[in-house]
Amino acid sequence: MHGNIPDAVDHVLRSPRSLAPLVLVMGFLGATARYALEMLLPAQCGFPVATLAVNIFGCFTLEILNQFVARRTSLPAPLVKSMGIGLIGAFTTIAALSTENLALLQQGRFGMFALYLGITVLATFGAAYAGKRAADAMGPRYSAHHQLAAPQANSHQNEDGAQWAR
Repeated sequence: MHGNIPDAVDHVLRSPRSLAPLVLVMGFLGATARYALEMLLPAQCGFPVATLAVNIFGCFTLEILNQFVARRTSLPAPLVKSMGIGLIGAFTTIAALSTENLALLQQGRFGMFALYLGITVLATFGAAYAGKRAADAMGPRYSAHHQLAAPQANSHQNEDGAQWAR
């Protein structure tokens, strides 16, 4: 057993070959969650509340995933990467932001266009920064209470510094 994960499952999750199927599953979950939120939060006076909410939350969450989960936990790297690419990638959307802003421009709603674009840029950047700060704050507590295993001799690092077992 590796933590709470049986060794066979842990081995499969650490294989780079598991990334594609994990991205598919996580993408399904992220897209489903986004669709559900769109149903719960319809546009208010033409303002796309759901898209703004998912993009803000996604930027915050992606930073925690990249800064804390990927670097300071022993979760398998393909699992962590699939959460970023699939789950959060399918949950957030630049395409909806673009098409919603284009629709506002085509309707001549220039004030709403500027408001939506401005809020989105500032709020998502702020959320990413807050996520990084939250991850930084979580780091010392985690490492003080948990000793991470030393990298295995039969593993290598991906571009994010996470360990991939061979």
